Amino acid sequence: GQLTMASTLSRHLITTRLWIGIALVLQSTALLAYYTKLLPSKSQWSTDTIIGGDSTPHQKNDCLLRVGNIRGIKLYSQNDEDGAVLQVLKCMGSHGKKEYFEFGAGTGVEVNTRILREIYGWHGHLLDGGHQNSTINLHKEFFSPSNIVSLLEKYDANKDLEVLSIDCDYDDFYIMREILLAEYRPCVLIIEYNSNLGDEWSISTIAKPVGKEAEIQWASNCYMGASARALIRLGSEFGYGPVWSNSVNLIFVNMGQAMKLGLSLPSPDSFPGPFSRAIHDDCDDMTWKVIDNVTISKAASKDISHLEFANAFSDIRLRTLTIDVPPTALRGYGNQLLADLAFEVHGDSQIKWRRFFEVEHVEQRG
Repeated sequence: GQLTMASTLSRHLITTRLWIGIALVLQSTALLAYYTKLLPSKSQWSTDTIIGGDSTPHQKNDCLLRVGNIRGIKLYSQNDEDGAVLQVLKCMGSHGKKEYFEFGAGTGVEVNTRILREIYGWHGHLLDGGHQNSTINLHKEFFSPSNIVSLLEKYDANKDLEVLSIDCDYDDFYIMREILLAEYRPCVLIIEYNSNLGDEWSISTIAKPVGKEAEIQWASNCYMGASARALIRLGSEFGYGPVWSNSVNLIFVNMGQAMKLGLSLPSPDSFPGPFSRAIHDDCDDMTWKVIDNVTISKAASKDISHLEFANAFSDIRLRTLTIDVPPTALRGYGNQLLADLAFEVHGDSQIKWRRFFEVEHVEQRG
């Protein structure tokens, strides 16, 4: 009886695994088929003409303007970055190297570049502070603004690689600056932003003390990374513009390369995003760095060190107002109210919305 039961269970397990495998294949096929239908053909050019700097009319390709339509397509990414990355690469083409580099890859299971490796045969490296797996070039490395460039050199990353993805949970702003300052110029740049901060503030965490970076870790609260507006300002100084976002990541493109291809670029004020979302608690009474237009204009200067750059921004202390209300209480106010608030829906019972307001603004002392 036990042998018969074991045999039956074994057959059930085999059948279950078979169906799971078939489901994964179908999911992958459906994703690629759906994505292919959304991709523009080379003949789909906008009939609009845009006056260039030389006052000559140029026909522009609106491929990047339509990236915002790509939503909900996920195979390996944590959210729906897969579809957006593929669409942006379809618009931008590539340098021909099919190379990626991703920081903060975790176990390598849910990452922004896995689809490029497994479906399209790309190559590259993944770095994470707690995991390694030689079969997928996942290396266990602690990275910071002080060593990020040496790690790129260690793994022989090309300066004109196609895709760079950054997820540091803390000092993303400063790491992004060091990479771009070292003249790495990916075609597509993906970076995590702090959607708790909405679109109102241009701020970042305070830089970690050099030599003690490993002692300061993200505490799984609001104090992480930088706001979308801060990252957009930084990207602009190095020739990068945003074309897509969800509530976790921003996708930038190399604007110089896009313009050479005749691509129209969305405005930083009108691209699809960023999104406000109250993801984390413990946001109150924290001190940030204000990423202002004057100081950020010095980002591309190689004469300014990481710490000099980071310390040049003034401090600001923010407190929050957070209210849990039932959705019915907001009926009649329209979508603009929700657009102005960082909020997260909790089922059908309540909505958490949050606004940050300034407690103290301390100008940086020279």
